[in-house]
Amino acid sequence: MEKKFALRRQNIVSGSPSVNEFLNLWPALHITSELFAEYQRITNENLPHKFYAELDHHLPRLMTILRQKASKTGKAADTLANLLKVHDEQELHDVSSRQTTVIRGLPVLLRDKDLGFF
Repeated sequence: MEKKFALRRQNIVSGSPSVNEFLNLWPALHITSELFAEYQRITNENLPHKFYAELDHHLPRLMTILRQKASKTGKAADTLANLLKVHDEQELHDVSSRQTTVIRGLPVLLRDKDLGFF
């Protein structure tokens, strides 16, 4: 395993492959559990826990940004306004519903073309 990691690291540093090339070379990283295990092996941190902890830390500011953008005009603003409307109509405003709203709003905010991801 250590040799594979060294080879992979050398490949990234010296070759600068695209993401598609990298995933074609190391197909196990298509599997979520393998990706999480590799991240934990390299950083000694649990990736999902780290991601959600950081997301929780930034949730208030991200919700504010989404609301500011939704108050403007345009297609992205309308999409964000609809997302926030659904969020506001929910009876329970727990951290999970805010996380979902922010995660669904980020592609719109960043003007990503693939809105069907979720």
